[in-house]
Amino acid sequence: MRLATLLLAATCVACAGAQKPTDVSPVPEATLSPRILTETLTVRDPAQERELARLKIQMLESSAQMADLERRLGEATTELVRAMARLRTLATRAEAASAIAEAEVTLQQLRGRAGQQSPPEVAQAERSLRSASEAFAAENFGGAVYLATQAKRAATAGRGRLAETEGTRDGERAFAIPVPLVTTGRANLRSGPGASFAVVTAVNGGTALTGYAHEQEWLRVSMADGRGAWIHSSLVRSANRP
Repeated sequence: MRLATLLLAATCVACAGAQKPTDVSPVPEATLSPRILTETLTVRDPAQERELARLKIQMLESSAQMADLERRLGEATTELVRAMARLRTLATRAEAASAIAEAEVTLQQLRGRAGQQSPPEVAQAERSLRSASEAFAAENFGGAVYLATQAKRAATAGRGRLAETEGTRDGERAFAIPVPLVTTGRANLRSGPGASFAVVTAVNGGTALTGYAHEQEWLRVSMADGRGAWIHSSLVRSANRP
């Protein structure tokens, strides 16, 4: 019995030695490391965006004013040449009186339509008309015709501005002069200053518009066919820029 026990113990030891050791090789570090995902979040600051829109609108208006001054200078030079020609041909008193009268009528129409809030064209027309009257009194009839023409032109431009800005909204600010604009891409023109207003029409990039006023970052514009609408300032640029 003792001999059988010893034989059994020896057999168990031999079997244990014959077993293969358990594979305990280390797991690659890359398998154990957690995967790190990086995501960039853009935080939009509404106040900053409104300020940027306001500055852009101011630049659009300033650009339009500079372009208008250049245009007026060219027109003044042309008219001056014409005025000199009229002086040489001795424009008559009747011609000068008629030109002044026409300018006065146009200016009166502008005043009546403007009411308490006169557009800047009123002051321009008044200055030219006063100068025309002084030239007439000095018997410079050619100069009087030229200045009266300038007064009538300014008054006519003011009437056009009022026609585009009738029915303005609270908080809306009119530009000093009409601002020529071009769309930078396809854009929706809306019935009011906000994305919640109905879409009047959609236009392609490069469409010419004229801006007359703004409310925050929205611009009141007119299209080539005369229809009025609103567009976000981020969708347009100055037409005077190359």
